[in-house]
Amino acid sequence: MPDYRTTCQIHAAVLAALFATYLLLPFAPLWVFGQEALPGAVFMTRRASVVFLGIAAMLMLSRNAPRSEARQAIVIGLIIVYLGLALIGAQATLRGVAGWLTWLTVAAELVLAASLVPHLRSRETA
Repeated sequence: MPDYRTTCQIHAAVLAALFATYLLLPFAPLWVFGQEALPGAVFMTRRASVVFLGIAAMLMLSRNAPRSEARQAIVIGLIIVYLGLALIGAQATLRGVAGWLTWLTVAAELVLAASLVPHLRSRETA
């Protein structure tokens, strides 16, 4: 299991890549999710990119944080984000709203959420 610092760096790299993709190539995620690249969808995709960048920055800035309630809050919040995205993606795919490639993003989100579980403790245990 990677330590918290390494885990933060991995997640920040993934989120920074998503930021760049959603901002510079908004048609790519729309294609993956089976959505038309309508002007409104492209606009919302680019807006969502900033959220990825903000979370990546938060993770990089907290990567050296000792075990604490604040660090635990970051981990719980990110697990909720990943599980929420996976749930919405799975539901949309099952309803036929999103394309089958969405299952790849669901799998990735579940793996990313699971990689944070070992970092849930707020204090060192004896």
